[in-house]
Amino acid sequence: MGLEWSGPYQLGDRLEPDLPEVGVYRIWYENDAPPLAYIGETKAFTSRLRQHEKTFGSEALFSVSIPDGMDAKHKRTEVETDLIGAHYLETKRSPTAQFGN
Repeated sequence: MGLEWSGPYQLGDRLEPDLPEVGVYRIWYENDAPPLAYIGETKAFTSRLRQHEKTFGSEALFSVSIPDGMDAKHKRTEVETDLIGAHYLETKRSPTAQFGN
């Protein structure tokens, strides 16, 4: 989708990068990509990634992107949905934990 993504960080190191407040993110395991484990949107990266660390573990990787116009939830959700669709078109499957798998 032409988004600029941050470098990968481990969820356990989520406080090291200077994260923005709002945007979209992706989570994966180093030896499993593709597919991604999860694609999401948030208005609070630090707390949201802390929740994901409990689910995916501190070794899981993440990166973030801040497309223009991420101030409203419906705009972030639209980008998130497009990213899930693009992932499906590329890999023929959704991110492994996206829908409760």
